[in-house]
Amino acid sequence: MAKIAFGFFLLFFLELWVIIKVGSVIGAFMVILLMILAAGYGVSLVRSQGLRTIMTMQQQLAQGIAPASTMLEGTALLFAGALFIFPGFLTDMVALLLLQPFVRRWLARKLTSSQRWQVYTHSTVESEAQRVEPDSEVIFKEKVKPAPRQGTTVDGEFERKDKDDKTPQ
Repeated sequence: MAKIAFGFFLLFFLELWVIIKVGSVIGAFMVILLMILAAGYGVSLVRSQGLRTIMTMQQQLAQGIAPASTMLEGTALLFAGALFIFPGFLTDMVALLLLQPFVRRWLARKLTSSQRWQVYTHSTVESEAQRVEPDSEVIFKEKVKPAPRQGTTVDGEFERKDKDDKTPQ
């Protein structure tokens, strides 16, 4: 936790130094304008690409494909959005890099190749666990088990008889 706090502290002063250096060259008004424009552009890109990522995940789930790399790309988009909130040019540059689809795919490949990913399903679907390799898509081999039964089911018909009912019986 101390390393994270120190990292944010260092990032804050590094960003402040870059803002001052850029401001001395192009002026304070232009620096503020550029930071606002970059944040607005980044937020709109995060929103549009985030929606595209969600749609892709839904399509993959509907086809029975485990969306592991798509989920990692979505996480990179969330991180990019957080970087846009932090004022400064360095974080905006990193966030713009994370918004590029090829960078997100590269990061997802690196993360999935550095660990062994296993996908399991739960509930009433029994599935074979399969390893997710980089650039591969896992398709579930599903066998649906019947849900456990509880109690007794009674099948029958009924007729409602109300006191206000004026129909002959």
